[in-house]
Amino acid sequence: MDRANATSGQMVMAVVLTCAVAASALSITYDLTKDRIEEQELAAEVASLEEVLSEASEFIAVEDSLESAQDAAGEADIGAIYRAESDSGDLVGWGVRVAARGYGGPIRMVVGLDRDGQVTGVSIITHSETPGLGSKVLESQEFMTQFGGWDGLDIDVAAKGYDAVIGATKSSNGVRKGVLAAGHVYAEVLSALQEGGALDE
Repeated sequence: MDRANATSGQMVMAVVLTCAVAASALSITYDLTKDRIEEQELAAEVASLEEVLSEASEFIAVEDSLESAQDAAGEADIGAIYRAESDSGDLVGWGVRVAARGYGGPIRMVVGLDRDGQVTGVSIITHSETPGLGSKVLESQEFMTQFGGWDGLDIDVAAKGYDAVIGATKSSNGVRKGVLAAGHVYAEVLSALQEGGALDE
């Protein structure tokens, strides 16, 4: 098509056709890769659960408590709750998948809590933090281990002793908010389930 002689209608049609082709290509690419992406995300989540709840041999999703868990968590997004069990089926603890806002976007993590509500560990699944700054914080063992032992039944008090990393405060606070949210979920939802015996051994 000679651009100099093209009418406005022809130019609009050319743009529309280009957009349609691009959208179709994106849709096909998504369809071809979505299963693989989901598998990779699930594998990363399982690895995180195993990291923070190493004594567990099985993780069972608890879907009927997600709504109340989200209410307890506040601004952080609760993606999943897992009951962690031993080989004999005894309750070991809980895994809470939570996303909290960092500097570059949501920080998706798994927070482990034992059956008494003590934080057993935090494992980052995905994040969009700045390489070398925020990302360095999330890879710091020293920073991440400070959350271990925080009491989910009194998580706000435990968080007062928290140390952010200078120069990466928003990334640090993103992890803190995720751990706080998991603690509130334990205090307001999971502990009640245990006491009620519905999910206990």
